[in-house]
Amino acid sequence: MNRFVAGLVFSVLTLQAQQVESFEAVWQTIANKHWNPKQLESLPGGGSWIDLKASYRKRVEAAQGQSEVRTILREMIGKIGKSHYAIAGLELKGSKAMRQGGGTSPGFRVGLVEGKVLVTGLNPKMEMVKLGWELVSVEGIPVKPAVTEIQKQAGQTLQAGLRMHQMLQSHIGGSSGETVGYEFLVGGAKKLVSLKMPAGDGSAGFGFVQGMSVGREFALLGPAKDVGYFRLDMFLDVVRVLPQFQQAIEACKKCRGFVIDLRGNPGGVAVMANAMAGWFIKENGVKLGTMYQRGVDLKFAVIPRLGGFEGPLAILVDGASASTSEILAGGMQDLKRARIFGSRSAGAALPSVIESLPNGDLFQFAVANYVSESGQELEGIGVKPDVEVAHTAAALQAGKDLVVGAALDWIYANPSLPGRP
Repeated sequence: MNRFVAGLVFSVLTLQAQQVESFEAVWQTIANKHWNPKQLESLPGGGSWIDLKASYRKRVEAAQGQSEVRTILREMIGKIGKSHYAIAGLELKGSKAMRQGGGTSPGFRVGLVEGKVLVTGLNPKMEMVKLGWELVSVEGIPVKPAVTEIQKQAGQTLQAGLRMHQMLQSHIGGSSGETVGYEFLVGGAKKLVSLKMPAGDGSAGFGFVQGMSVGREFALLGPAKDVGYFRLDMFLDVVRVLPQFQQAIEACKKCRGFVIDLRGNPGGVAVMANAMAGWFIKENGVKLGTMYQRGVDLKFAVIPRLGGFEGPLAILVDGASASTSEILAGGMQDLKRARIFGSRSAGAALPSVIESLPNGDLFQFAVANYVSESGQELEGIGVKPDVEVAHTAAALQAGKDLVVGAALDWIYANPSLPGRP
């Protein structure tokens, strides 16, 4: 055997060993860190976590390449039947962009409305794209096949909206400074738009997901511009976002109401929910809920802030609002401090961490369960809005956000609420 062949055989054996080692890491981590070992003894589809080990290890050992191993591991962790379990490689454009310091938003947001991918939100300075436009392709790649595939995989599950949102935002985003071409359908005619991704400071990140720009926006809404509105895309970049949120509250001391828009927000740093809630709670000893880890219970205690806002508070959620978004919305709803508008949230409320596997893939796994103050588990259930309302194509094309409109109508129609001038 010559050196080249020997080296090739050695490389193959090394890669195979890494795949098996990655399997062992995934299986053992879940066995050691699942918050309730009893649940691993009886999985939703039958059998136990221990029962799965031998058969899945054999499949990994016989797998032809890392892509197949990834598929096998995803199938295995899917047996747990909970959110926040994932294996991420570099096969998705968005995942690669995030790992390389990208994940930047182009200045607009899209969603699946009446079977079409429509523009559902715009940054204040966005002029080249309008609400209600139908997105057809990105860089010449059609979006419809990806939508069809996600619909096929997710079906009618509660978290289908979250997966669809993540796929769409990943599809339209890019790395900082990159120019991306978009094709829209406007009034039956195609319209091509090229946008340069904003620079961003690249400071936001969590675990192995680094270098993202966290979208946030503050505005004054309503006929008299006397309702505060704060939109947050992710609960990250604590050092910048929380001071900006404080400034928004301070700018709204005489506002008739306040709106927090968490639609499409998949979560992030959980303690940011406590910090934001403190600006609307004046009582001591209040909490948003409890996080149950193996052997440890952590309370989401709210610390009241001086100069907080006592007027009516509306929180907006949708099927892509998850994790920390659900903790804040569900907790404030339980405390009867906020009225929730939109559609049911993702029901993906498990705190999780992300670790790197020996084969280079990323492994996300849940480490705790969240229970709201009323004793309700949000995992698999989500936050049910007090007022259910969603986008329509006609309203978007007319430049109207029906969810924001419903929140404003409530604020203006309730003069008896605290904080009224």
